[in-house]
Amino acid sequence: MLTKRGRFYWADIYINGKRIRRSLKTAEKLVALDRLRVLQDKLLATSQSKDIRFEDFCAQYLEWAWQEKPASTLREKQRLEKIKVFFRTQDIEYLSEITPYHIEQLKGWLKAQDKPKLSKSTINRYLQIVRGMFYKAIDWEVYSGSNPVKKVRFYKESPQVHTLTPDQLEKVLQASREITQDPQSPIQKVWLDIVLLALNTGMRKSEILNLKWKDIKNEEVIVSGKGDKTRTIPLNDTALQILEGYPEKDRFVFDLDNRNDRWVIRRTVDQVRKRTGIPFRFHQLRHRFATSLVEKGCDFVTISELLGHSKLTTSLIYSHTDKDRKRQAVESLSRFKSYA
Repeated sequence: MLTKRGRFYWADIYINGKRIRRSLKTAEKLVALDRLRVLQDKLLATSQSKDIRFEDFCAQYLEWAWQEKPASTLREKQRLEKIKVFFRTQDIEYLSEITPYHIEQLKGWLKAQDKPKLSKSTINRYLQIVRGMFYKAIDWEVYSGSNPVKKVRFYKESPQVHTLTPDQLEKVLQASREITQDPQSPIQKVWLDIVLLALNTGMRKSEILNLKWKDIKNEEVIVSGKGDKTRTIPLNDTALQILEGYPEKDRFVFDLDNRNDRWVIRRTVDQVRKRTGIPFRFHQLRHRFATSLVEKGCDFVTISELLGHSKLTTSLIYSHTDKDRKRQAVESLSRFKSYA
């Protein structure tokens, strides 16, 4: 049924006993009739296939995510709130209504945001959430369509590694020692050990905070990383000495109640920055681990396995850090001179 409310015509449709009212966004009756027919066909096709409301599935997805990947779920939840705002502006209610065109529009909408201004890599993270949600909906058989994000090209990213220089690292370690000697919170009591463990294993913050005793065997640690992928990291003498200092009284190595709070280390990181004057980020410790391996001549296949990268090309971002070794390799060819 077609009705006019204010300036625009509205569709008033019943599908399987459910009433659906939607603005057709036109004041011209003939145009409205065409749009009504298209909308009816679309809604009818939706009702005959597996489908779910986008916002309902967001709730299901987050419920799963809190259990499976709690360290990153809060950020995903915040980004999903922004994504939901966009789809509301497009009058999109069901997963089946989202097309590659809408994903392209979402890209542009996110890029136009001023507060905060989003980088291309951050926009890609938004798209990854939507892509992952569609795959979950298909896997869980609550949606029978295709994944519209598959046909959308992500922004090209230029990976940059901001690792710590040896001098900066020494300052960070000294600041960490001072913080642990006069702790103001549970995390600060173990801060130096967490930093040293990151430097000697390349483990991520969440991997260290969620480290369990059952995962440590035969001087190795089995790490459950991103995407439910596992990897094995040998423990060197420094890492073993750190772990020996903690009693196995709990299933976790570090006794922290708020280990999955994304802000758990923020205050301590800020203190390191103030004490050193360095724009320190915890992830730089992982970069320092990888850079040190490159400087020691370790091959990139091994580095990739230790870091848990799914692609070797991801580990190759560290190849630029070994300038001296590459220069020596080229200079070794200096015997091939021109004698003309």
